Amino acid sequence: MKIGVFDSGVGGLTVLSELLKVSNGHEFYYLGDTARVPYGIRSTETVIKYALESTRFLLGFDIDLLVVACNTVSARALNVLKKKFPQLEIYGVVNPAVEKVAKIARKRVGVIGTPATVKSKIYPQGIKRLRPSIEVFQKATPLLVPLAEEGITDGTVAETVLNHYLKGWEGKIDTLLLGCTHYPLLEETIKKLFPEWEVVNSAKPLAEKLENILTLKGKEINEIHLFFTDKTEFLETMIKRIPLKGEIKELQTKTVLEII
Repeated sequence: MKIGVFDSGVGGLTVLSELLKVSNGHEFYYLGDTARVPYGIRSTETVIKYALESTRFLLGFDIDLLVVACNTVSARALNVLKKKFPQLEIYGVVNPAVEKVAKIARKRVGVIGTPATVKSKIYPQGIKRLRPSIEVFQKATPLLVPLAEEGITDGTVAETVLNHYLKGWEGKIDTLLLGCTHYPLLEETIKKLFPEWEVVNSAKPLAEKLENILTLKGKEINEIHLFFTDKTEFLETMIKRIPLKGEIKELQTKTVLEII
């Protein structure tokens, strides 16, 4: 099988990493729109435009299914993509994460995400639909995306920003949902600062949902093709930090003009 995955930047590599862990020798084509990250501060119209461009680019590789790794796109453009490309199986990260949280949370859940994801209210609405008794708090945490993109995922700066956003939830929530694919890069630091919380990485429930498909035997090893719209200073360092089970066949930079 050929699986397309796209995200606003390097954060979606956390989703790719989880998919590769359960994949049994398939081809993955990943597009990170590093030239236009972050998506979370863009208008809905712009998010939809970027999502359509990314999907069309990946369709050029004759993909069998598409994974929308970006939470902002999953919240704001997933239905548009499904209508525009009915021939393609398309999966987002939101619903699997909602189902996971509704299953494991005790009483109070905190959701962090980009301003666009938080504004959409897609996570609290989904969680409340499945578990009406759960109290859901959410907060936009836009500074976490540039921190992750620049590789600042631990140490004083990361801890200061995380405390700024999350300290007020200490003793108030029992489960924290990372509603952005960049945030798992900060997961270990979050767990260090707030060890009493159950932390849900939205990439893992999606991988669990697709496991039955991806475990079907393909080639001897997963093949990975990576494309980014800008070769940022920290790009190769971040790729090395995120475990990608398989062989990276290519790593290319495509300008935005080449993908639209």
